[in-house]
Amino acid sequence: MTSDPSKSAAPTVGATDVLVGSFTPELPKASVLVIDDEPGMRNFLSKALVGHCATLDVATNTEEAANLLDANSYDIVLLDNVMPKQNGVEWLADQRRIGLFSDVILMTAFADLDTAIAAIRAGASDFLLKPFRVNQLLNAIARSLARAQLLRQNAVLRHEVEAGKDLLHNSDALLGSSNAIKSVRAAIAKAATTSSHVVIRGEVGSGKQIAARMLHSNSSRAENPFVWLQCKGMNEDTLQTRLFGRIESNSDDHWQEQDGMLRDAAGGILYLEDVEMLSPGCQNLLVELLTTGRFRPIGAKRSVAIDVQIVSSSTQSLQQAVNDNRFRADLFYMLNVIEITLPPLRERGEDIVELIRYFSESLSARLGLSQPALPPVTRRRMLAYRWPGNVMELRNTVERALINGGYDPRLGKTAATGEIESLAAVEQRHILETLDACGGNRAEAARRLGVARKTIDRKCQAWGL
Repeated sequence: MTSDPSKSAAPTVGATDVLVGSFTPELPKASVLVIDDEPGMRNFLSKALVGHCATLDVATNTEEAANLLDANSYDIVLLDNVMPKQNGVEWLADQRRIGLFSDVILMTAFADLDTAIAAIRAGASDFLLKPFRVNQLLNAIARSLARAQLLRQNAVLRHEVEAGKDLLHNSDALLGSSNAIKSVRAAIAKAATTSSHVVIRGEVGSGKQIAARMLHSNSSRAENPFVWLQCKGMNEDTLQTRLFGRIESNSDDHWQEQDGMLRDAAGGILYLEDVEMLSPGCQNLLVELLTTGRFRPIGAKRSVAIDVQIVSSSTQSLQQAVNDNRFRADLFYMLNVIEITLPPLRERGEDIVELIRYFSESLSARLGLSQPALPPVTRRRMLAYRWPGNVMELRNTVERALINGGYDPRLGKTAATGEIESLAAVEQRHILETLDACGGNRAEAARRLGVARKTIDRKCQAWGL
């Protein structure tokens, strides 16, 4: 076996090596595995890295390193090339095939082209030519971490594009002064202080995904990704591929890795929309994932620990789905640690005018269109309308009005759906319909309803009229 000349003169860490703050990068705390059979090099690397790592493990040979990889996940692996039994490039190729998901920096004393090509084909992300100094080591790690972060950001953006939705990535979409929406904001703020799994329940268009993003942006995971998965129509094979990823080998025995959403969302939030629509097989996969806390990409022989907070959304009661034997009870208890219920828009009467104003201003600025007038009769009808599509329907109504230059006069003329309304919603709709019938004359509306004029005034003020 070829000898490595750097082993005969392993570097030592002195004051000039460690105290290099003027040109040493500030590193995020990463988990690092060092693999080297030379004690002097291991000592050098350990001393150089100890203050820069969240965790630092050291292996003296490839067998020991493989065992550590079976038990732990690492951001960076520092791999010596010349070692007994099997060189680093060969070992790396074998490990990539069975599941090595870290960035690997190869340490070598030979900068020949053949070694470089073999290392790249095996999956090395960078090289360090021996002997090297501490700042060179830290800069190589910084490059690898930055590249990994960029790849994750690109993956998250790809998921956003696949979602195909015009999402509002800010908490303003949950604006309003009603007690109902204030309670929701308080519940989100409380849930954001934990890493417990959350279920957000609400009707279509009520803002479940916006609430999930608000939770993410206010949590300690805000600097890490928010990854979205639509569960409706998902079969078991597709879910496993999307969540776990896969490792494949082509005809030349070169491995190809496709990251799954769990790795893309590492440290952040995985949002499962319409979780009640998962098939029994998909539910089984989630139960195993949450029970073991690990997953194995398709084609891999090594599992990976997960570090994600799962936020699920549902348009119906998961407890009822359990009672109907459509949803696994154990999965329900795992996901439903915290439950947040979004009120329908028809029960947030005092928020409707505020939302109209917000959407009108933001959409007119984006589309370059003037804001249409909102006559009193239109405002009353919008307040009396039941909004089956909730905030999403209201937003689309405002956008359509901007494009058409005014609101549809037929708005609010739809027939009742037969759904049970709250007493406050029924009262609001009845008063506003009476006002509409009286042409906005509050005194006449009060006479017909058999209440005092002040009662009508007070109600209208609360609703933003």
